[in-house]
Amino acid sequence: MFRMIFWLIYEILYLLAVTPEMLFCRRLQKKGETERFRRITQKRVTHWARRMLKAAGVTVEVYGLENIDGRPSVFVGNHQSDWDIPVVLGFLDKPHGIVAKDSIAKIPLIRTWMRFIGCVFIDRSDARKSLRTINEAGRCLEEGDSLLIFPEGTRSKGEEIGEFKSGAFKTAFRYRAPIQPFSIDGTYRIMEGNEKKGIRPGRVILTVLPPVETEGMDKKRQKDLGEEIRAMILSARAESRKKEEKKNTPSGS
Repeated sequence: MFRMIFWLIYEILYLLAVTPEMLFCRRLQKKGETERFRRITQKRVTHWARRMLKAAGVTVEVYGLENIDGRPSVFVGNHQSDWDIPVVLGFLDKPHGIVAKDSIAKIPLIRTWMRFIGCVFIDRSDARKSLRTINEAGRCLEEGDSLLIFPEGTRSKGEEIGEFKSGAFKTAFRYRAPIQPFSIDGTYRIMEGNEKKGIRPGRVILTVLPPVETEGMDKKRQKDLGEEIRAMILSARAESRKKEEKKNTPSGS
């Protein structure tokens, strides 16, 4: 519990300390100084995410960043925990706009920084409205930005990976954007899987897979793509665990 209290105090002080920078970024945005605005906000959001993880005692091992080729893409991955947000913001090449639950939009200061990088918030209790929000968010692809969606639609809070809903993939098909799958392993142990009801330090593995091209994809494969991507993520998670076990096994044992 001590770590939880420390983390909350640290986060509040951090956000308050960078408030002048947030106001400056807002002025840049209004003045149309887009390049400078994006450079500052992306750097700050990455720094915030990494500092929040470090304060929680969480380390992140990343594999496969070379698979990101810089094209506007739809990033899709499994969703274990609320801690997935700082992991992807801090370590997935650069912060991408995230389709996130609307409860995050109620957190002062954090919501502003997330909106700065193109995040949108959905009401998951209204499926039709959620799909419309995802479709609108996909317009960022036309502007050269990537979008990140958790196609399970909610946190698994454990090892399981639920069914991948079609909205994330329809967005990619609509804009003919490549799909960039990624796997997250270990975030649920930080809080959701922690019976002591606090923050528990831990290690998270983030694995980025090669992109899947959607342009020219036939209807049959489009229909089955959710399950195909889910299977790829399960396989990547198993492979990354093998790498970690090998790394942690003393030589000669």
